[in-house]
Amino acid sequence: MRKFGKTGRRVLAAVLALSMCLPLQGLASEAELKKQQKETQKQLDAINAEMKSIESQRDSVLSEIDSLGSELVDLMLNIELLEADLEAKEEELAQAQTDYEAAKQKEEEQYEAMKLRIQYIYEEGDMDYLTLFLEADSFADFLNRADFAREIQTKDREMLVEYQETKAEVEELLDQLEQEKADMEALEAEYQEEQSSLESTLAQKKAQEADYEAQLADAQAQASSFKKQLEKQQKELKRLEAERIAKEKAAAAAAQETASVSTGSSSSGSSSSSGSSSSNSSVSVSGGSSKGASIANYALQFVGNPYVSGGTSLTNGADCSGFTQSVFKHFGISIPRTSDAQGRAGREVSYSEAQAGDIIYYGGHVAIYLGGGRIVHASTAKTGIKTGTATYRTILSVRRYY
Repeated sequence: MRKFGKTGRRVLAAVLALSMCLPLQGLASEAELKKQQKETQKQLDAINAEMKSIESQRDSVLSEIDSLGSELVDLMLNIELLEADLEAKEEELAQAQTDYEAAKQKEEEQYEAMKLRIQYIYEEGDMDYLTLFLEADSFADFLNRADFAREIQTKDREMLVEYQETKAEVEELLDQLEQEKADMEALEAEYQEEQSSLESTLAQKKAQEADYEAQLADAQAQASSFKKQLEKQQKELKRLEAERIAKEKAAAAAAQETASVSTGSSSSGSSSSSGSSSSNSSVSVSGGSSKGASIANYALQFVGNPYVSGGTSLTNGADCSGFTQSVFKHFGISIPRTSDAQGRAGREVSYSEAQAGDIIYYGGHVAIYLGGGRIVHASTAKTGIKTGTATYRTILSVRRYY
C-alpha cells in the first residue's frame, strides 16, 4: 500500500518554509512572484494527482469490500439452507431408523413363527413324511399331503425373505442417509471455514479503506495550504499588475501629451484622435506582435454572441475552447479542441510576458489576451462572449501559438 503522508509532509514543510522566508510583500517583481506561484501550483498539482491515485485505490478497495460483502451474504444464506437440510436429514434418519427397527422386528417374528410351524410339522404333528406315507390312501394322496406341507414351508419362507429384503432396503437407506448427512456436515465445515476467511479479508479491506481515508484527509489538508498560498500569490499578482497597468497608462498618456505638443497638431485632429481612443477604450488591443494583435482584434468582433456548450460557431454560439479554436482557425492556426489541451500545448510564456493573441489558461477555461490586463472569452451561458479582467481567476498558464 503506498503511503502519501511522508512525501506530502516534506513538500508542505518546504513550501511553508519558503513562504516564510519570502513573504509576498517582499517579492521584487511579477516575474519572481509568478515563478513562485508556478512552483506552488506544481506542488498542488502533484498532491492533487496523488489524491486521485489514493481515491482510485480507495474506490478499488471499496469495490472489493462490496464484492466480499455480497459473497459473505450469499455464503451465510447457503449455510442457513444447509442447516435446514441437515435438520430435515436428521428427521429422515430418525424415521428410517424406526422403519428399520420395525422391519427387523417383523423379520425376527416371522423367523420364530416359521421355526415353530416347521418344528410342529416335522416333530410333533402327524405331517412327517413317514406318517403321511402310511396314512395316505394312495401314492397320489401322499403327494397331495406332501405338497401341502411344502406349501406351508414355502409360504413361511417367502414371508421371511420379504421381511429380510425390507430390512435390507431400510438398512441401505440408513447407510445412504448417514453418508448424505456426513457429506453435508463436511460441506458445512467448509462453508464455515470460508466464512471465517471472508470475514478476515473483509476486516483487512476495511482497515485499508480507513487508511486511505486518513491519507486523503492528510492530502486534503496539504492541498488546502497550497491553495491558500496560491490565493495570496494571486492577490499580490493582481496588485502588482494594477500598478503596472497604471504605470503603462500614465506613460502612454505622457507620451501622447508630449507627441501632441511637439507636433503642434490641430484641435480638429486632436478631437478625431481623442474620439477614436474613447470608442475603443474598454475593449482595445494593446502591445504584442501584429499577428497577435490581429487575432485579438478579430476575436473582439464576436463580443455579445452567445455561449453554447460544445459549440464552435463564432456567430451562433461556442464554448470557451470552441471560441478560441475557431478564432485561431481563421488565421490558419490549428490548436486543440479542449481547454485543458489548449492549456498544455503551444509555447508557454510567463504572464508578465503575455501579449495580445496569447491564450490564458485557468484550469477548465481559456481566454484570449488583449493586452493591458484584459481578455475576451466565451464566459458562461448567461453572459456569452465578453471581455473582462485577465486576473479574475487564478492563471495556471499562458500559451502562445503564433
